[in-house]
Amino acid sequence: MPIRPFDRRIIDQLAVLGCNPREAQIYLECLKSGPATVQQIAVAMKQNRITIHSAVQQLIRKELLFETRRGKRRLIVAEEPVGLMRLLQKKENELALARENLEHLTPLLSSIQSMGQGVPTVRLYEGVEGFKRMLEETLTARGELLVFSYVDLFSKAVGTEYLEQYFRRRAAKEVHSRLLFPACPFVDRMAPKQKEHLAQIRTLPRTVVWKSGIFAWNDCLALLSFTEQKLTCTIIENKDIAHFFRTVIFEMCWRQADTISL
Repeated sequence: MPIRPFDRRIIDQLAVLGCNPREAQIYLECLKSGPATVQQIAVAMKQNRITIHSAVQQLIRKELLFETRRGKRRLIVAEEPVGLMRLLQKKENELALARENLEHLTPLLSSIQSMGQGVPTVRLYEGVEGFKRMLEETLTARGELLVFSYVDLFSKAVGTEYLEQYFRRRAAKEVHSRLLFPACPFVDRMAPKQKEHLAQIRTLPRTVVWKSGIFAWNDCLALLSFTEQKLTCTIIENKDIAHFFRTVIFEMCWRQADTISL
């Protein structure tokens, strides 16, 4: 049965509530036809009764359909459309609870994670979404986050608004940071907000230009590259390598960089 564009839009929205296309079509059919038996729904949709029955049971569990009786006949009825907001709120509450539980669970899992007896673990992320994924991982920093980056380049790739929002969320988690950037417009914009973002910023001369960056947190180093308009992020997880960068390389560069006023 061809799907009309109007119905397709509704089907796509019902996917948010966990419905596959068949389930969404059954819900729409029940809305249009009113109370009906499984057999009547199957005939109207020109589908197998057993297939429809299985999907109806799933929709009842999802609270999009409910069962009623008319004499000895078992009828299936669609939930009122206004009830969908209640179901969406229920899913949002479940998601919020899952997020809260995951925030507590992640450090516990990290504490028991095997590091392969010192063998570096390497992960590669690509594109803007990969860069954002790496930024989200830095929010788990247990101590200081160190950043050595050509920030103007990367801020244009992901958008300054997203990057500033990331700084605010990072500060909300009480993650302190030291940032080494070249002098650029983005630094001028962020310098007055150093205290607010729990950050210290130092700059390198404008004559120094590169297209890479390094983020260091916990036992991780993220190596960023933006060449030929391709953004890549390679994360190396190794205690010794991270320690060398944090205590030797970064500190040497930090001492030679210029401070900026608040």
